[in-house]
Amino acid sequence: MTTRFPLALVLWSSAVFAMQIGIARLGYGLALPAIRDTLHGNYTLYGTINALSLGGYLVGALIAPLFIRRYRDCVMTTSVVAGLALSISGFAGDALVFGLARSVFGVASGVALVAAAVQTLEAVEARHRGAASAIMWAGIGLGLALSATGAAWVVHGTFDWRIASFATGIVTAAAGIGYGITARREPIAAQPPSAAQVQPSNPQRFVFLCLSYFAFGFAYIAYATFIVASIDARFGITRAYGTVELLWALYGVASVAGTLAIGRILDRPIGRWAMAFAGTASAIGCAAAFASPVAVIPSAILVGLGLTATPAAATAFARARSTTAGGPAAIALVTVAVGLGQLVGPLAAGVSADKFGLGCVALLACCVYLLQAASAAIDAARG
Repeated sequence: MTTRFPLALVLWSSAVFAMQIGIARLGYGLALPAIRDTLHGNYTLYGTINALSLGGYLVGALIAPLFIRRYRDCVMTTSVVAGLALSISGFAGDALVFGLARSVFGVASGVALVAAAVQTLEAVEARHRGAASAIMWAGIGLGLALSATGAAWVVHGTFDWRIASFATGIVTAAAGIGYGITARREPIAAQPPSAAQVQPSNPQRFVFLCLSYFAFGFAYIAYATFIVASIDARFGITRAYGTVELLWALYGVASVAGTLAIGRILDRPIGRWAMAFAGTASAIGCAAAFASPVAVIPSAILVGLGLTATPAAATAFARARSTTAGGPAAIALVTVAVGLGQLVGPLAAGVSADKFGLGCVALLACCVYLLQAASAAIDAARG
């Protein structure tokens, strides 16, 4: 294992995460009102489409360990596929083609993100992995903050969501290519996995970690998918001018701040409580959004604090609880847990929104965030 900190590789991994999660995945909720106006359908339909995309992500995470050791360029290759799928989704003529393209994006993204996390952390000295994980995941928040600049154009119809999807696909592919070129210069072995590489060590240590990460996946994607639609329903786009952009920018900035703060403590004893802290802050934020429509801005800040801090902690914990050989399987295991949550979350939130109104989505997310915090606290108490 290398004893240096490959900053260029870490930064490129952050760019990969920024595009594939911060903009492409979370931007789905930002563009949802415009997509629905074009392709029509109810919230259950678009919750299902997002669930299918995230189901693809789950499949990608499951198969990622098969590719990581064999194919050094798998991040680059799957990022290009993900980018092409995003571009194609922008030209979909109906919800079926749109959903299929988003599902392909999900599978490719699942492989790319797990591979980027594994390869990047393998290239970093163990005592610096907490910081590397924080920088990598902070890219999501930067992607959110940057996308706020274009939010007015998409939300208010001056910039077609189709063009935005095409452009996002191109930049997603470019980020993957940049990562692949940089990774070739790093001492990352491209070897077939041995028997020891297909299982994380001591699996019982992952039970509450996975439960907490599952709850996070459910709650964050439910919130992110429908919060803009909720603002539209409560205020109307014209009256909400500026609110969506401000919310998205603060959501991203808060996530960067939360991740960097968590990164400072991950390698210390208090760091084992990181996911409990993040889940509690997010639950309070969702409760505020449910209690008062005017609380969407402070809500976004509180939820944002845990948005990328939680994945940074979960990834670091998974890697720390495994041998070098078991690292890919350990990270894939927790990624599957969050993927299951992401699969269920948007579907459940979409059904709830259609049946009880968009306001109830924040309450649903609050309850599940509390499950995240409780599970994380048990995991931390067990050491």
